[in-house]
Amino acid sequence: MKKTYLMMASALVLTMAVAATAEARDGFYIAARGGYTDFNVNSKEDNVSTSAKVELGSGWHASGAIGYKKGYFRLEGEYIYRDDSDDEYKYALGAHKTILESDSFMANAYLDIMPNYWISPYFTGGIGLTRLDLETYDVDNNGVPSSDKETDSANNFTWQVGAGLSLRLNRCLNLDAGYRYIDMGEIDDADMNAHEWYGGLRYTF
Repeated sequence: MKKTYLMMASALVLTMAVAATAEARDGFYIAARGGYTDFNVNSKEDNVSTSAKVELGSGWHASGAIGYKKGYFRLEGEYIYRDDSDDEYKYALGAHKTILESDSFMANAYLDIMPNYWISPYFTGGIGLTRLDLETYDVDNNGVPSSDKETDSANNFTWQVGAGLSLRLNRCLNLDAGYRYIDMGEIDDADMNAHEWYGGLRYTF
């Protein structure tokens, strides 16, 4: 029995030792990510004729980042491209359509809790700028669009917070997966924000 306990203790110590060996490389890195965006539209106008009735659909996003890692901390610049999101609600004479285009430029900071282990949780936050382009128009029951399209554009201050897990594939390469809440400011009397889930690869030189 004592030998069994000793073997189990030795295996545990060995596992912990292996998990903490080979410190993760510090330095400049590049990252590519992709995932899913779920938009929220919080209208400031409480009536059915405004964007209060808009419920934008979900879609995919892709991003690229260049950053620098030092110990527990990472700083990076990131560009996020999002697929167009749209919505349609019907009424007696036809339907009202809304299309949103958005992309963001972000400066992000990360705190890696256990950077030298194979699996490490992390927390992230960032600020930046989001470009929003909103187009709305009506179509009749035959699908013919009206000639009076309305467009609105905004370049808004943006902030995000999130968390995730990082899996070390080797000393330089990491597989990251995470979630972030991102607030993109307002457009056309509505606050724009989103929940984003993503995964990607990060390589440190």
